[in-house]
Amino acid sequence: MKKVNTREVLIQTTARLLQTNGYVGTGLNEIIKQSGAPKGSIYHHFPDGKEQLAVEAINWTKGNVTSFIQKQLNLYEDPIESIQQFILDSAGRFEEDTYFKGVPIAAIVLETSASSEKLREACKEVFDAWHRIFAEKLISNEYTEEQAHKLALTVNSMLQGALVVSLARKDAESLRTVAEAIPVLFKK
Repeated sequence: MKKVNTREVLIQTTARLLQTNGYVGTGLNEIIKQSGAPKGSIYHHFPDGKEQLAVEAINWTKGNVTSFIQKQLNLYEDPIESIQQFILDSAGRFEEDTYFKGVPIAAIVLETSASSEKLREACKEVFDAWHRIFAEKLISNEYTEEQAHKLALTVNSMLQGALVVSLARKDAESLRTVAEAIPVLFKK
């Protein structure tokens, strides 16, 4: 029988709860209940408590989502097509409710940027990682570094905003609109 890694279970449970409930709405008791971990295990594995656990959950989310974005962008050689299709696929997943339960990084940074430098920095690192993926795709397709970084920042910002609006409206129209704008945005 495979031994359960309590630390990983706590991180993954917290990541899921942060996605649906945000930082403020995610309590330690709920993490314990959902994870099935013993109560003392949080402070054993995360001596700094909820904030440390949330940073680890953010890092776990960063790893998973960054890998996913990279795989999606690698499906197409053309950067315009790859980014546009990634956004359209995101719209489809939103409509199927198979992926989007919330926008965990945006929600956390909005809730905590003024109160927790550690959480703000962890969220910044996530956005920076996603920015790098978009920029690398562009640089590998003959965009200058300056162009690539400006476009990557624009795409990432538009995408995050569209995700938030999609959640508020409960439809994917804003994601599809951003996808339609990609060819115009990328004109050289």
